[in-house]
Amino acid sequence: MKNKFYEITDIFAPAREEAEIQSITNNDVYKFYMLDFILNHPEYKDTPVEWKMTIRNPDIKTAEIIPEQQLIEQLKAAQDITGISDKEAQYLENLKFDNGRKIFSKKTIEFLKTFKLPDFEIQNDGNWNYEMTFVGPWQNSMMWEIFGLKIINTLYLYNYVKKENITKNEFNQIIQTTLWRLFKDIETFKSEPDTKFAEFGTRRSMSTDFQKIVNNILQEKLPNQYMWTSNVMIAKQMNHKKVIWTNAHELRMVTTALYDNPDDIINENYNVDIKWAKHFPELAILLPDTYGTTKYFENAPKEIITSHIWNRIDSKDPFKAIPEYINWLISNWVDPMTKSAIPSDGLTAQKAVEITKAFKGKIGNIAFGIGTNLTNNTKNTWPRNDEHKSLFGSFSVVIKPSRVQRNDWTWISTVKLSDNPNKATWEKARVEKFKKIFGVNGFESEEVEV
Repeated sequence: MKNKFYEITDIFAPAREEAEIQSITNNDVYKFYMLDFILNHPEYKDTPVEWKMTIRNPDIKTAEIIPEQQLIEQLKAAQDITGISDKEAQYLENLKFDNGRKIFSKKTIEFLKTFKLPDFEIQNDGNWNYEMTFVGPWQNSMMWEIFGLKIINTLYLYNYVKKENITKNEFNQIIQTTLWRLFKDIETFKSEPDTKFAEFGTRRSMSTDFQKIVNNILQEKLPNQYMWTSNVMIAKQMNHKKVIWTNAHELRMVTTALYDNPDDIINENYNVDIKWAKHFPELAILLPDTYGTTKYFENAPKEIITSHIWNRIDSKDPFKAIPEYINWLISNWVDPMTKSAIPSDGLTAQKAVEITKAFKGKIGNIAFGIGTNLTNNTKNTWPRNDEHKSLFGSFSVVIKPSRVQRNDWTWISTVKLSDNPNKATWEKARVEKFKKIFGVNGFESEEVEV
């Protein structure tokens, strides 16, 4: 693979006049886990949710690079897909936990067979960036998150190459440099064989084609450390019998938006995790940074402390978050060797190795979710000095639930605080309300890179 000459048609589906999204399964598996949870909880099912895209890097101008009509065409191509195929349904139906229990209910498989994405809206924000909005029942609109992000990232890089008149040799150099970084990371991973990781890079990958290349290399070079991919379609194509899992902030963002009373908001933040653990005891994962890890640990009920298996560390430095997690367990008479941590935000191979060395033997298991720095490690790969447009390379972009419609038909802003206040999102008044409810103890501002 190192010696292959890469052309633009090898990497970008739009260069072949194809859709980037051609299957509902070109998606992170956690979306299907959460779908199963939502469909089996009538108090959440059919809740109308609005999603919006936010670009966090001020030097990125998507509307300067991507033709609006092309963006619309790619989004419509995804929207035109009706359901999953029989083979895809069979693959999902056959996925099992280690104890032999099937992961997905028949209700979920049947729902996916006729699944359709809801409508979308595109606007120019007046500052050379697109605004994308998606609205629909939670179980439908949630799928736009990954597809929208994949499309915006792929079209940005593809059109950048075209608009900057990057030659075939220059483009090949970009890909070779990106792959050289991957092989260098592989050597770093090999330096600490206890470092285990999953590829979590679907949402911001350079493209689906490049993500496949990365996973094939990782499977070949790191068979005992690479824990496979979170992408269902790629896992199926690679004949993986297990797809790596987690869950997302949206579980707490959407459900707590249904309440105004501070006690109800706090209780729902815990109740949804308790319900999740009962629905998926094999996937009893915490994501405490939604409204602040320190506050979450301070008030967590005993049921959560004892029943959870994994703690996903997202926006707090793992060198601070893991000791905090260990101390929380010990203070509640829980052996840290019975629990596991999943650092998963902005990780590099070097940092994953350093974290493993620092904490192995102090907690039961550490596994990493590594995304952009595997599947779109393109920053500074374009060496020309006269760039006059946005920067080439990966950038920080998210699509998050922005509003929820309550039973009284009113729409209310969702909130995500995060341990990093630079990641706090949506309506300022609502954000300030949540800061008062949960406090800001343990928050620390850091630059948002991915």
